[in-house]
This record gives sequence, C-alpha cells and structure tokens, in this order.
Amino acid sequence: MNKKDGSIPFRKRRKKSAHSTSVGIIMILCLIICGALWFKTWQAGQEIAAYQQMKEEIVEQIADEEKNQEVILEKIEYLKSDAFIEDLAREKLGLIYEDEIIFKKQGH
Repeated sequence: MNKKDGSIPFRKRRKKSAHSTSVGIIMILCLIICGALWFKTWQAGQEIAAYQQMKEEIVEQIADEEKNQEVILEKIEYLKSDAFIEDLAREKLGLIYEDEIIFKKQGH
C-alpha cells in the first residue's frame, strides 16, 4: 500500500461505500414513509370533503322536513277549527246560514 500513488486503502473504500449505501437506503425509506403519510392525509381530506357534502345534504333535508312539519301542523289546526267544518258543510252538503244568499252562475 503506497500512499504516494493516491489510492485509498481497500478497507476505507469499503466503509465509505457501505456508509453511503446505508444513507441512501435510509433516505429512500424516509421518502417512502413521507409519501405514504402524504397519501393518507390526502385520502383523509377526500373523506372529510365527502362527509361534509353528506352533512350539508342532511341539514337541507332536515330543513325541508321541518317546513313540511309546519305545514302539517297548520293543516291539523285548520281541521280542528270551525272554519273547516263550515267549508265541509258548504261543499259536501250544500248547507248555508239562514240569512245567506247564494248566487249561482248560469251554465252556458
């Protein structure tokens, strides 16, 4: 082993090569882990967006059902009222008040 010719002894070359290979493997593993974490984060973001859309649709459905409930409750109140009974008596039975005058349109 002659140090004058500029050659590196075999043992030192081997250690340096093994060290750079280890560093390369570690870097590749880190990149793979980072890529996997990024993918999982992206996937979770997609799921969150889908759930948010579902939530908005459900909130809209709830609002529609609340409006329907109000309409039904108003109809129930009308059906319980005297006005409904009067309207039903006029339409179905043709009843009128004693002092009431009915005007009918002549048929053509």
